[in-house]
Amino acid sequence: MKKYILAPLCSALIIPGLGQVINQELKKGALLLGAVFLLLVLSIVHLFFTVESLLSQPGSAPLSLSRLLERIELLLILGAFAGIWVYSVADAFLKGWSWEHREKA
Repeated sequence: MKKYILAPLCSALIIPGLGQVINQELKKGALLLGAVFLLLVLSIVHLFFTVESLLSQPGSAPLSLSRLLERIELLLILGAFAGIWVYSVADAFLKGWSWEHREKA
């Protein structure tokens, strides 16, 4: 399978950053994999604190300021992950495409 097809598929379907590793961009791939891992840890910690706060205050208002901030934080984490995901897929495709066509020239 051609690199410009395999690399973005791995970044899109398996884990962002893997396409960069396939394209032999190890530093960039390691940075993206590290960022994804950090966002995963942040989201798990955020989820833990959100569930803990929901269980400790069962009668609180449905849309208090603290709950609104929790939702905004979660949206920021998900937005950062989506940005890294889109970047890794596009970068893996473009680098694979340019290397594939450079080898033929």
